[in-house]
Amino acid sequence: MQVAERDFIKVVSNGKLTTHSNPFDEINVANTGLRVVGVDHLSKMLHWDMPVIANAIGTTTRTLERYRKDKKPLSKNVSENALELARLSTHGIEYFGSVERWNEWLNTPNIQFNNNPPKSVINSIRGRELIKRIINGLAHGFAA
Repeated sequence: MQVAERDFIKVVSNGKLTTHSNPFDEINVANTGLRVVGVDHLSKMLHWDMPVIANAIGTTTRTLERYRKDKKPLSKNVSENALELARLSTHGIEYFGSVERWNEWLNTPNIQFNNNPPKSVINSIRGRELIKRIINGLAHGFAA
């Protein structure tokens, strides 16, 4: 995967943002709401099916289907979750080197997550913070 392709913020926002965007731009895009098409692209790039990504961003596949059909923007909360998931995935893939290795780590039970896979907590703010902290620890030589 090319470096430019690793900017999942750009993917999920349909090019409105990048990982280097101003935080106020990100807030404005979240307030306006992301489109389901960006979530679709993110799920394909991460190799996640719709139920998995829907759960990870705090919604359901049924809601995503309805918003896709009606061409409505997602809620602020779901949009923020999608942006955070995109940011975390960019970080994770940079560390693990590939989408496949990132997914393998996310799906492997880990003592740091009470012997659950990290993906089991990715749908919460604190869970995403914990995942990022563990990855940062691994990057700095701390065993997980």
